[in-house]
Amino acid sequence: MVLTDRTGLYQKDFMIPVLKFLFGNGVILINGDDWKRHRKVVLPAFNHETIKSMSAVTAEVTEQMMQQWRGQIHGSEEESAEIDMIHAFNDLTSKVIVLMREMQKLATAATLDAPILWYLPTRRNLHVRRLNKQLRSKIMSIMQARLAADGADRRGGRGGAVSGGGDLLGLLLEAWTPQPQHGNGGETLTTDEVIDECKTFFAAGQETTATLLVWAMFLLAVHPEWQDKVREEVVREFCTSDDGEVPHADVLAKLKLLYMVLLETSRLYPPIVYIQRRAAWDAVLGGIKVPQGTVISIPIAMLHRDKQVWGPDADEFNPMRFEHGLTKAAKDPKALLSFSLGPRVCTGQSFGIVEVQVVMAMILRRFSFSLSPKYVHKPKYLLSLTPKLGMPLIVRNVDG
Repeated sequence: MVLTDRTGLYQKDFMIPVLKFLFGNGVILINGDDWKRHRKVVLPAFNHETIKSMSAVTAEVTEQMMQQWRGQIHGSEEESAEIDMIHAFNDLTSKVIVLMREMQKLATAATLDAPILWYLPTRRNLHVRRLNKQLRSKIMSIMQARLAADGADRRGGRGGAVSGGGDLLGLLLEAWTPQPQHGNGGETLTTDEVIDECKTFFAAGQETTATLLVWAMFLLAVHPEWQDKVREEVVREFCTSDDGEVPHADVLAKLKLLYMVLLETSRLYPPIVYIQRRAAWDAVLGGIKVPQGTVISIPIAMLHRDKQVWGPDADEFNPMRFEHGLTKAAKDPKALLSFSLGPRVCTGQSFGIVEVQVVMAMILRRFSFSLSPKYVHKPKYLLSLTPKLGMPLIVRNVDG
């Protein structure tokens, strides 16, 4: 869908205000020099060593979740437990998502409004502002707790460097005031910019990770033959590892089938079903003239099921289409848009995939799962694609 700018409404800013409250005006939404400045701060948080250390944290939290599952199964006469994966994975990724989901519902409703209503003090807009205030307060609490844990008082620009290492929050707090001696090139972020980047991480990172996990569990529950295949792969590679319960980078690199399943999951149920881009100058796309300032909505979910691109089985679950890599899975080597493409490709793509691999590998090694009879298939778009009526699965311990 192409929105041509005939009224000037989109000339300055095409983003619905509630979306900026939700995602934060961070590295996903900003442009120009501000984007370069933010990206310079954020990008180091997703290097190899940081992803490795954060994977250990993911594994620890996953083990805590699995212990709760074992307790529920142990207390059941059927030796199984019905668990809603939406709640399980939201708890796994972030408590902040509760507020995010409420804002998602309001943002989805706002897309149906006339643009002029986005800026008026309607009941919905006032509610959004109250939620945004609560969200900012929670994020500030997280920031302050981190600073306190690091033994630094940076309020009012005072205090030393954050000692939290190279994770995202640590780097953001390090850039909160000028810190050229700490390797960020002297780039600085205001308090609002740090909060916005935290929002971006929670909304675009944690939420999409939880969503990808939910749909991966769903597809493996629906296709038990693939669940068995991937479990066999996980168990086999774990047996050759000396790291016990935690899958390290070498193990993850060998989980080819699991990786293929996750790519196919992101194709059939992309966490973000569409993205928008605005033409920076006059252009021609596929023979169509696109004037400068035109906003283009790219329907990811629709393109991912295009039979002309993906073949006659485009609507079917077939991880083997990725057997020979991303570029050979479809007629167009750039057909998979789950993480966008080009300079604006998702900065945290590698971390998100590794995080999901760690969680799935640990679950598959210890549990089998199937759809609950209560499940009703009603995917709903709330900025991310989620099951409207939940994702209840019957979970059992794997023998041995």
